Parts: sequence; structure tokens; C-alpha cells
Amino acid sequence: MRIHSLRRGRNGRAPCVRVRFAVALSLPWTLWQPAAHASDVSLDAVTVTAAREEVRLDDVLQDVTVIDRATIEKYSGATLESLLAAQGGLQVSTNGGIGAASSVFMRGANSDSTLLLIDGMRYGSASLGGPVFYNLPLESIDHIEIVRGPMSSLYGSDAAGGVIQVFTKRGEAGFHPSAAITAGSEDYRGVDAGARGAAGLFDYALQLGGRRTEGYPATNAASFNYNPNPDGFDQASASANLGYAIAPGWDVRLQSIGVHGNVQFADGFDPTQPALTARSRLDTSSTNVHIAGAPLSSWTTTLRYGLSRDNYDTDVAVNAFDLGRFTTVQRLAVWQNDIALPVGTLLASIERLEQSVESDTTAFLVDHRTVDGLALGWNAKSGPAAWQVNGRVDHNSEFGVQRTGAASYGYEFAPGWRAIASVGTSFVMPSFDELYYPGFGNPGLRPQHGTSDEVALAWQAGSQRARLAVYRNRFRDLIAYVVSGTNYLPENVGVSRILGATLEYGGRFGPLDVAATLDVMDPDDVTDGTQLARRSRRTFSLKADWDFSERWAAGADLRGAGRTYDDTANLQPLGGYGLVAARTTWTMDRNWQLALRVDNLTNHHIQTVYGYDAPPRQAFLTLRYGGF
Repeated sequence: MRIHSLRRGRNGRAPCVRVRFAVALSLPWTLWQPAAHASDVSLDAVTVTAAREEVRLDDVLQDVTVIDRATIEKYSGATLESLLAAQGGLQVSTNGGIGAASSVFMRGANSDSTLLLIDGMRYGSASLGGPVFYNLPLESIDHIEIVRGPMSSLYGSDAAGGVIQVFTKRGEAGFHPSAAITAGSEDYRGVDAGARGAAGLFDYALQLGGRRTEGYPATNAASFNYNPNPDGFDQASASANLGYAIAPGWDVRLQSIGVHGNVQFADGFDPTQPALTARSRLDTSSTNVHIAGAPLSSWTTTLRYGLSRDNYDTDVAVNAFDLGRFTTVQRLAVWQNDIALPVGTLLASIERLEQSVESDTTAFLVDHRTVDGLALGWNAKSGPAAWQVNGRVDHNSEFGVQRTGAASYGYEFAPGWRAIASVGTSFVMPSFDELYYPGFGNPGLRPQHGTSDEVALAWQAGSQRARLAVYRNRFRDLIAYVVSGTNYLPENVGVSRILGATLEYGGRFGPLDVAATLDVMDPDDVTDGTQLARRSRRTFSLKADWDFSERWAAGADLRGAGRTYDDTANLQPLGGYGLVAARTTWTMDRNWQLALRVDNLTNHHIQTVYGYDAPPRQAFLTLRYGGF
């Protein structure tokens, strides 16, 4: 069994073996425009993730958060995971700081039930069966859309808890150069530069970046992987988003991102070589090209072909068992159609997905699979009522036919007040490791299936808004590693039931912008009555930003979580915590800005994974030109 200490545990259960994969998926981009942050909702803001077509943010029925570029810039020097951890309905556990493995739990669902998309391309890990966030630089991201709730009826496998979609920067009229330099704790250094523009029929966005940090010792003496050396990280990235209008109403677009990283991690300590620390090379790439147009005024069609490649290569290790390379290649062809109906829009999409994995140390019994998918949807609004209905059929070369569906209905019963009800089904495929890793795989595993329902009450009046959502998730055939004789094998043994509620509020009062979230849930394993690992029953966040003048602004975040457990038996508790972060910006003129941020202001000791310390107090100073 090949256990990688950096990736300890599937969904907080137990160590699991390592293979990684990335997939591609299409989204309609014909009429794309940037969406606004949830704290600055406007009538023109749209989201594409919630319906795979444009829906105005104030009309969407799902629980959606849109994080805009201005908010992302407040996190310079930080990780994508730390940004996600501050959002309602999401809990994050990490094995250290920047570059470390992480798990994201949406509404209490397992980490393999969160689907990550990059410009419509699926990206994740076949070993954990979940998304991979740690090699995605924030400076390459324009905005992020988070959709909570079952989305398999639109996106297929892995979207049982919800979808997180990352959008890279896109061109706009004129010429807009930008650059940023960041220095911070643990000898952090980051440099980024880019340009966005459009001329005639052509638009472009190009971005280059690099960062390096000495890191800190992420493990403590409680970890079986303890190593006192700091865990360093360095990264280089490039992205391009190019578009050309080939005819009136038709355009072709190329979207590509490539990232190379080197991460150090603890996999034990060798007293004969005290300076030795394990190191892995990370390579992330995602490229797709699509052509979109309108054959008729009521019909928009999109043809897309994409390829994703994920490479993880451990070339230095204390434990030689960790050495080796694993590569996954995904190819996808999609034809999607959006047809305007007398009421609403019909979505019809067909897809062909191919996944393949390879390794220089492991021979898999099966290293290739295909998925053919057909998705249909109807999204409409009539007077005070709005609804969305979706159905999908996937034929998997390993698991046969999987059917999912979802329906949502909303009604505006008073000005600014809307009641919403929804229900949906989902499924999650077992990973290649769980199925075929030599000696530790189980080819007889079945996909996880789930059913979720939700009722919500939403209110908006001017710049103020609030939403209360009450949900229930039930998942069966959960996969856990169990002892079977002398072997340690994955089995379909679990059933979980998650009852929860999320209360969100946000508003602007003159120069003050505030947002608050409270999450309460019971993440229970029905099989044995325990609490699901690494999921707290109570979490909250409070954010405040104050514009002192046109040039000066300051803000603070308070985030906390109650006690949880690191294991499924609930024998290893992890204490609750509260985190405080502060920031300030000085806009020197319309092109230059200086920003300071301090995380974990009180230097609180936190473990979201037993034996691994979350980052201590850190400070980052950023000088930015343009782009804000």
C-alpha cells in the first residue's frame, strides 16, 4: 500500500493511497460577464455555475456566493483554501500552510462530494476522490462562484455537496496592465504581472506569477510524520484567455492555465539526516478551446474540447515508500445547446469524457474509463414564480448507468421576500486507488448515492440582504477503509445524515460593509451514531470593512468553529478555535495601492488535522499596480 503522508485520509477517515485526476466539463460562455461579489449584488450581476447558463444573481434559486476580484486581492500571500474557509457552509481542514493538502466540506458532505471547476474544467484527486486546491495561485483568479447543494443533475459525479468554480481573468476593452509584489512572514516573496485588453474582434488576458516561502514546521510531536524542519513551497504559473469574434454572434475562445510547484512536507524524521525533508513536484494544467454562436435568435450552441493534466511526483522522501510519480490525463468533448422557450430556457448537453492514469511505481488493474453524459434542464421565471428542473444520465464504463435529477421552486410573496424549496439526487464515483490500487483496492465498490432537500427564505432591500436555509442530506454507500482479515480495504459501509441550517446577513451602512454567517448542523454517521470526522457542529464568521476616505480603508474578519474529531470513532478530539485577521489599504492614486494584512492576529494554536499545526500569526505587505 502506498500511503502519502501529505494526503492523510479520505474525508477525514483514514490514510488512503495516492493517484490524482482532473476532468473537463463545459459551460456556456456565449454571453459571459463578470459576476459581482455577494456583498455587492446588482441587478446586472450573473452566475453561470448554478444553471450552466447565465442567471441573474438576484434570480438564482440555489445558495450561491460570488467572490469578486477586489475580495481576492485582500488575501494576497494567502491560499485559496483560507479564502474558502471564510465562506458560509464550508469547512476546511489542512495539513499545514501554503502548498499543503486540504479537504473542503460543503454542508457537512465528504470532501469527495465537492466539485472544483477551473473555467468549466473539472479538477481533482483520484486518490482522495476530491478537489485539489493547493497548487492554484490566487493572482490568476478573476472571481469564484460557490453553489451549495446537490449539483450532480448538471455536473455528474462528485457534485453531491456543491460546486466551486474558479474563473481566470478575461480581456476587456482597452489596455489594462497590472502587477503586484508581496513580502511576508516566513520569508514569503511573490511577484505577479499581467495584462488584459481588447482590440477590434480580439480580446486577451495574460498572467504570469511566482512565489516562494521558507514555510514553517507544520507537524507537531503528536504526528506520526513529525519532522521539525520547515515546509517550504515555491511556485510558477502562467495563464492565457484569448477570444476572437469570427462572425457576428460567433466567437472562438482558448483558455489555458499551467502551474508548476515544489512543496516540502513531513513524512517522518531521519536522525542520521536531520536536514532531510520530503519534497514533491506539482504540475497543474488545464486547457480548453470552444466555439460558441447563435444559429438562430433563440438558439445558442457551444462546442468544446478540453484536456486536463495533473502530475504529482515525489522525488525526495524520508520514507522511500513515498517516492514515485502519478499522472492523470482527462479529455472531454461537449456539445451544449441553450434554447429560448416562450417561458424560460431549455438546456441540452451531451458529453464524452475519457480519464486515464499512469504511474512509474504502480500498475493499476484498470487505468482508463469513459463517461458519456446527457443533461437536460429548464430554467424559467414568470411573475413572482421561478423554477429550475434538471435531469442527467451518465453511462460509466465501470459503473453503468447513473441517473440524477433536481428541482427548485421559488416564489416572491412580498417585495424583497422569496420562499424557496428544492430537492436533488447525487452520486460520487470511487477513486482509482480505492478500486484498483494493488493489494489495497476493492474492484467491487459501488458509487455513493445521496438525496438532499432544502427550504430557504431570502430577503433583500437595497444593499441589505439575508438568507436562512434549512437542509437535509442523506448519503448511502459511503466508502471507508476497514480491516478485513489481514488486509486494510475500502468498503461501502457508511450511511450519513446531515441536518443543518445556515443564516447569512450582509449589508452596507454608508462607509461600513458588514457580512455575517452562522452555520449549525448535525453531521452524523447513522451507521454507528458518531460525528463525521473534521466537521464541526457550529461555525460562524463576521466580516467588516470601513472606507475611511477615498484612499484609506481597513477591515477585520472573525471566524470560529466548535470542537470536532479527527477520527470516525470520535476518540481524537480537535479543539474549537477563533481566528482574527486585520487588514488595511492605502490607495496612493488611481494606479497604485499598498495593502497590509495580518492573519491569526492573536497567534492562536489551531489544529484542523491532528498532528498538523495551522499557520501561526503571519503578515503580508503588497504593493499593487493597476487591476484594482
